[in-house]
Amino acid sequence: MFFVCCTSGVFGFVPTQSGPRVASREHDSVKSGHFTPCVDTRLYSKESDWEDEDDEESLALQDDDWRAFRAKLFMKEKQEKGEKTKPASPAGDAEDLDGIGSVFDDFVLETTQVDASTTEGMTPLDPSQWAYESGDVIEQGAVILGGVEQEFGFGLRQQYFHKAAILVLDHDENTFTKGIILNRPTDLMLEDDINEGKRWRVWFGGDVEGLNARHPDIVCLHSLKSKMATKASIPLMKDIQWTTFNNAKKLVKAGVAEVRDFWVFVGYAGWGPSQLKGELERNSWYMVATDSQTLLKELARQGEGEDPRDAGLETWTLLMNMIGRGHTAKEHSGDFDDLMLKEWAFRHLLSTAAGGGAGMQQRDPMEFNAYPELVDKLMNRDKEKESKASSSMAGAMIKASSADRSPFLLDNQELHKSIVLIIADDEVASVGVVLNRPSSKGLDIKVADKNTGGAKVVTIPMRFGGQYAVQGDEALLWLHNSPTLRQMKVGSSISSKGESRIWKCTALDVTTAIGQGYANPEEFLVVSGVSIWQKSTTGPNRGIEGEIEAKNFEIIPPSAEDNIWSGLLRQQQVLTKVNLGKTLSLAEETWNAANSNVRSSPSQTKQKSIGGLGEGFDEEDDSYVFKSDVKVSKLSDDALQSWIATFLLGMPSLKL
Repeated sequence: MFFVCCTSGVFGFVPTQSGPRVASREHDSVKSGHFTPCVDTRLYSKESDWEDEDDEESLALQDDDWRAFRAKLFMKEKQEKGEKTKPASPAGDAEDLDGIGSVFDDFVLETTQVDASTTEGMTPLDPSQWAYESGDVIEQGAVILGGVEQEFGFGLRQQYFHKAAILVLDHDENTFTKGIILNRPTDLMLEDDINEGKRWRVWFGGDVEGLNARHPDIVCLHSLKSKMATKASIPLMKDIQWTTFNNAKKLVKAGVAEVRDFWVFVGYAGWGPSQLKGELERNSWYMVATDSQTLLKELARQGEGEDPRDAGLETWTLLMNMIGRGHTAKEHSGDFDDLMLKEWAFRHLLSTAAGGGAGMQQRDPMEFNAYPELVDKLMNRDKEKESKASSSMAGAMIKASSADRSPFLLDNQELHKSIVLIIADDEVASVGVVLNRPSSKGLDIKVADKNTGGAKVVTIPMRFGGQYAVQGDEALLWLHNSPTLRQMKVGSSISSKGESRIWKCTALDVTTAIGQGYANPEEFLVVSGVSIWQKSTTGPNRGIEGEIEAKNFEIIPPSAEDNIWSGLLRQQQVLTKVNLGKTLSLAEETWNAANSNVRSSPSQTKQKSIGGLGEGFDEEDDSYVFKSDVKVSKLSDDALQSWIATFLLGMPSLKL
């Protein structure tokens, strides 16, 4: 029986991630004949309240757009200090040192005509549009831009935050900050239960109560000015408000709005007390103040059928140019994190009807789930097959999928091209260890030297077996595949039936066998950590058998096990920056040895130079990352290398 606890980075390197996914929300419940209040203290909920007189004084500051007013004052203060100012050009003019846009024309000492032209594909700017970097000022209506200068980016985890443009809906430094990602359009549609024939296009708003949730949190942005619409909404900034999905449907039903008047966001991003401020200090984000027209124009452009696989990169680049960070945006265009974001968009934003992995295009919002086909398939699998008692797979050796699009590209990258030994399998979970991942740690053991009669120290490389640490006396797993040691009963078979040639043993067994000359140190593997696949009687989780059925892994024939073991023994080196390439090459050779019919590795095939994102791409060939000349298989190899550099070497900035 294994007792395990989860650890992030078994070997000690734990990079910080952003955006905790915790918060509560008010359910988007339907109240017949009434609008559902977004926040009880700020909205009316009854139709009879629509005719109440407006509080003109409270609306005055909003109508003047106080953010623009404050920005002008900020600009004027800079000029009074003698700092050079000039309107920001859309291309990110290098002379625009303050990064403040054309709204400040009145204060420019020498009036300069703003050039409305932009780089190809960018939304044109006009003199009414502006944006500037607001430092650490977090407030409702501000935009949080994903940073690209931090040491640990979002390429390996939470790719949807990479180059995100997040609109802050609510902020309280002492409680919670809530925002929605503006630049992740999907091709998914929500059904309308009160307006027959109407469909609502969906944006991915964030990972909290989002596309995978059974009951998602849905926010609808709009710029409607009717009294009925404003009574059912909360203002964010001039010309932009938000309301619930139910309220939006009722406004359409009442004839005061059209579906096209709304942008529908499923899910949100959230930060706990002071967390966002700390991430700003680590350069994970840029805080931006901008005008409503810039955001509305970008939303309108995205709503005109932008391919979800573009992942909203254009919107992020536009805003970066507007705040004077165009050089930084250009420098980080088409890099590893961009490609990983595009693959995330392919899997999570593009519907299966369009060739992606986000499930059915049209959904009932009350039954929302991003992977309904997969869930239904697993939930309704053959009942006769289900009733049979599954035999334990302990002792079996498996390999990661040979598919060109690795199932471990976006998460669990350590399992890409892995060889896994199943060491336990019961009704609760399947437990295995990755064998071809040497770590940067070695284990020194003292053994008897039969030649000198003294003692000597030998170092055995410690291998990363998985992200769960085993507790107790058996924290490390020792393995051998020696016929001599099996004959001498050194250790015991992994399989309860004694079918496995790979045996486990203790550290004492190892030191004794080496000291007495029955074995060499190189014949043993020592593994730290395990991988776990849970089982559930009511859900789709079926342990390692479910993973094999989903084609994430393939069973290795017993006839190939000796060749694999020989390959593993060639990896008996502690991982370093210098031998990283060789270690990866040996790991891949071992993975290929698992099946003589496996195609030659993509990494052994000459790849095109990346050149630039979008050069020489083929949109119809999904073996390439969308609008790039990079093979998905090559990106999967790069993701594995990045994972090893980050989590096993502690060097996230190590260039690929």
